[in-house]
Amino acid sequence: MSIRIHASYDSFRDLRRNQVYYIDKTEVIQEYLVNKFDKAILFARPRRFGKTLTMTMFRDFLDIRQDNRDIFKGLKILAYTDTVNEYMNRYPVIFLSLKELYGKSRSDVFRSFQIAISRLFDEYSDLLQSSSVKNIHKDFFVSLQKKESNEADTLQAVDLLCRMLYDHYGKPSFILIDEYDVPIAKALGTDVYDYTRDLIEHMLSYVCKTNDTVKAVILSGCLYTVKNSTYTGLNNIIPYTVLSPNFASSIGFTEEDVKQLLADAGLPERHQEIREWYDGYLF
Repeated sequence: MSIRIHASYDSFRDLRRNQVYYIDKTEVIQEYLVNKFDKAILFARPRRFGKTLTMTMFRDFLDIRQDNRDIFKGLKILAYTDTVNEYMNRYPVIFLSLKELYGKSRSDVFRSFQIAISRLFDEYSDLLQSSSVKNIHKDFFVSLQKKESNEADTLQAVDLLCRMLYDHYGKPSFILIDEYDVPIAKALGTDVYDYTRDLIEHMLSYVCKTNDTVKAVILSGCLYTVKNSTYTGLNNIIPYTVLSPNFASSIGFTEEDVKQLLADAGLPERHQEIREWYDGYLF
């Protein structure tokens, strides 16, 4: 049997619409939203475990600006009708990747942050036409979109966007921040490490603490630093690693997943060989 496997996909929407082979992990949506909901969580996994694919899956399921029932057709989450009716494409979603946030100087780091925020705000330009959004917020929005705001205002950009979305839709937002730790890893051992760490901490503190315009914050990354002293202002974030009993099988393949993949590919006899390949994954 021939199956289409492409390792380059990190967009759930693109993967599904191009009919690429997918091991169904959509029940993590039900597990989080209904069974183990917390205001702020971190999915911590090694590289190439499918973190970004999981984050884009959450985005495509929740985003009120989309209608994605077609890409979830045949997947397990649709069996949970109450969850589908309450959450599917019914909430504002802010999706921000920090993987390109980097610089050799403080000004370079801040500029890359401005660029990331500007690109994010470009996706929500229609809010400038909303009669429900305050004019003063629109003015700040334009300044951030044009990369003209100072550091203090830029640090509050995600919080501002949440407030504007709340005014427009009447609902709090889900904030999905992918690869939150990449800038810190890149800055490690350089003169901009402390500045980079503080920049991210302050941005997150606006939305991870008490905030009525935020429904929840989901972070993804490789490093388990968010609960350490590195981020003393963010001690309400609940981390889930490969050793956590909750969500343990939600990101990455289990042995049963590999058996199913091999069966679908017509290669069940290769199971022991593949098992030996992965014997090095000892956590």
